[in-house]
Amino acid sequence: MMFFFYLGFLLIWFVVLWLVVKGIMRGMESRHKSVITTAIIAVAFPLPLADEIVGAIQFSALCKSQVLYKAPDMAERKGTNLIFIAHEKVEIKGAALPMTREVWEYVGESDRSLLFRYAVIKADQGFLARTVRLNDGGNPLIFTGVCYPKERKAIFSEYNIIN
Repeated sequence: MMFFFYLGFLLIWFVVLWLVVKGIMRGMESRHKSVITTAIIAVAFPLPLADEIVGAIQFSALCKSQVLYKAPDMAERKGTNLIFIAHEKVEIKGAALPMTREVWEYVGESDRSLLFRYAVIKADQGFLARTVRLNDGGNPLIFTGVCYPKERKAIFSEYNIIN
């Protein structure tokens, strides 16, 4: 259902943009009116989502740099009980979208030694989605807003998380 809402929004934006550009170009005398009109529309059409487009590029770069710390003796500790410890969320400065980074740690239940540590990166909505309330979930409209290291799945299959 949201697909049709977004599609309708994009169609309305395209029509408004087309009418504005045609109105501006009406007073201009040039034999290249259609080329100029097309170029302006092509540049201006993605502007409502420009912060999310730039944010997606920044988010992708942050996700590629994700690292999962594994304790050196983790192979012989398979099947042990782990306690989850979440740390405070830290705002990532300089990003096009509001982004946070939170460190997650898993320690052994018996000796409280660190077995795994990684950061969870979360991106919030762009300006358009926050202003018009397009998406109540808090995630960006054009990409998934949460990033974990790929290797973290082993934690849940090889160890017992008790909290």
